[in-house]
Amino acid sequence: MGGLYYFYPSNGLSTNANTFELYGQIGYGPAYVKYSQSTTNLFGTADSKNSGYIDVGFNYEVAPSYTLNLHAGHQNVKNNSDFSYSDYKIGVTKDFGFMTVALAAIKADTDVYVSPSGKSLAKTGVTLIVAKTF
Repeated sequence: MGGLYYFYPSNGLSTNANTFELYGQIGYGPAYVKYSQSTTNLFGTADSKNSGYIDVGFNYEVAPSYTLNLHAGHQNVKNNSDFSYSDYKIGVTKDFGFMTVALAAIKADTDVYVSPSGKSLAKTGVTLIVAKTF
């Protein structure tokens, strides 16, 4: 259980994009289910307080230091279903001991979210993350 606050200084929107969410997660072995609910309007979307996001995942070590990462999620935007979407991820993480590297394919099923230049932000993509913990 916990809370997350997303702070966007000078976000340039006519509405405040800052968002606070409460979340709870349960897990069993490599599987988990997490639910997050906004206590404010969601990222500047009018009248969207109490929107929810469900996140189901599975992280399984398939070989020593290699973990398969699966995720499916659904964002329900209250009072504005056009902004609701589902998202998916399949990836692998390699633990090198001194750092981790994760590679994943991601997808969201919406055409609503676009960049200022008009490009869809929900196309299938690939992420590469290199992380070091100190």
